[in-house]
Amino acid sequence: MSEEVAIRLPEPADAADLLALLARLQTESDTFCLANADETISAAQEADQLDQIQQSSRHLVLVASLGDELLGVCSIVPTPQGNVGELGIAVEKAYWHQGIGTALVDEALYWAETASSLVAIGLTVQTRNTAAVKLYEKLGFTRTESPTETVTTAEGEHVSAFEMVYHLPVDLD
Repeated sequence: MSEEVAIRLPEPADAADLLALLARLQTESDTFCLANADETISAAQEADQLDQIQQSSRHLVLVASLGDELLGVCSIVPTPQGNVGELGIAVEKAYWHQGIGTALVDEALYWAETASSLVAIGLTVQTRNTAAVKLYEKLGFTRTESPTETVTTAEGEHVSAFEMVYHLPVDLD
């Protein structure tokens, strides 16, 4: 019997493995960059953050796991507007094009619609990342009116990118 990939909330006990996954992901893709990547965080600090995130209606972290191995991560963090979340997602290269990214984003959007206090989910995607653009469009994201911008990769390369948004259904009850 083969194992299936699980999409789940990370436990504080996953903290060290999550930090290791994030480090690996930064080396595998030039479209994935961590905010505050210069800052070192301990597994204990990460475990504490994961515990706090689980109590929030504006923050989410999901992981994809195969047995005990973490192979993908998806997050939603509030933007300065407060009621809009920013989506981030990355999957290890060995698992690209297997539906894991779709499953992570789909589950994050379900959380946003049913459990969050957010009104929209936004993201910035590099123009050259056509697979990601197709994924986001398939799941209901649309390109915003904002002009194309230039972002800097972790390697210092300047590439064009644009914003996309997913508007959450309004509950009229």
